[in-house]
Amino acid sequence: MMEFSGISLCPCAVTGRAFVFSRHPIPVKLIHTENTDLEKQRLLYAKETAVSQLSEIYSVAVSKVGTELAGIFRTHIMMITDDDFLDAVFEVIDTQLVNAEYAVSLTAYNFANIFAAMDDTYMKARAADIRDISARLTAILSQVPSDNGIELCESGNELVVCTDDLLPSEVIMCDIGRISAFVTANGSKNSHSAILAAKLGIPAVVCVGDEFLNCVSTGDIVTVNGLGNKVILPGAVRI
Repeated sequence: MMEFSGISLCPCAVTGRAFVFSRHPIPVKLIHTENTDLEKQRLLYAKETAVSQLSEIYSVAVSKVGTELAGIFRTHIMMITDDDFLDAVFEVIDTQLVNAEYAVSLTAYNFANIFAAMDDTYMKARAADIRDISARLTAILSQVPSDNGIELCESGNELVVCTDDLLPSEVIMCDIGRISAFVTANGSKNSHSAILAAKLGIPAVVCVGDEFLNCVSTGDIVTVNGLGNKVILPGAVRI
């Protein structure tokens, strides 16, 4: 048996089968270009498409968690259309003569680091929101379908989703009827994904550490003990 300590978001205990969720990152290539106007136009098109997608997710969120919490995705729309963010991306395109995908990725990386370095825990957690909107924009620019939710490839119910961290859009678009709990190696109890999970009534333990993901496999039995801030792998043996 192996135990991992984390931060619980719900004072209850559940047991289920692990489903290890790995996001498929979109490779962002650095491409130099002289046609910066075209790259800016591509970015503006991606922005409008992202706003349309987020508006649909907002509607789903309203039906699941109510208008107040669904406002998280209104905030994402505001972030994507924020002049400071867009101007920063434009500046990267203009000064480095690069494609929009790379400019978005670099700008989001810089913005996320700024949030992550803040002392305020709420603001620190906003780094995940920046990564969410960046992933959406780069997917649109790369013409890759956006992963709005967690694709539960494992059959059955009572699944414990185990992953590095969760994006708000992944939580709200998941099939909550099949999920017993979330366990994340990183993340924060103040993140929007954690807040959404709590509202959806899905127990979660965050910040259990990267070693957990090295020890758990899809199909393993996992006990999420929210009362003790623990995640237990009964069949695992520490070597």
